Amino acid sequence: MGVDGHGWGVHGVADVAARLCWAILASIGFNIVAVIVFTILISIAQGRELKDERADERDHAVGAKAMRNGYVVASASGAVTLLIWALGYDVTVGVYLLFFGLMLAGATDAVSRLVYYRIG
Repeated sequence: MGVDGHGWGVHGVADVAARLCWAILASIGFNIVAVIVFTILISIAQGRELKDERADERDHAVGAKAMRNGYVVASASGAVTLLIWALGYDVTVGVYLLFFGLMLAGATDAVSRLVYYRIG
């Protein structure tokens, strides 16, 4: 098992953390490329140049509500991770849970923004 007899090998957690760091970097790179590509495609489809508009009160309210939803998911994943560790599960399970919980929180924020803009 691990170094301390609980399956918490230092090298195992370090390897998992390194893989997840690379996954985060890949996700950031993918998001940057996707935003650029979709901005160009939208500009072409609309037949005009995109303008950066100032945020109004609605934009701020939508952003605040969406961020709240993302924080709820992130907090829940953190609490579940602590519970998993308290029940004696392997540390790497918690690391994966935190990673996917934070990715889900980001997706929740983005989807919430779409939903709130659609429903007003």
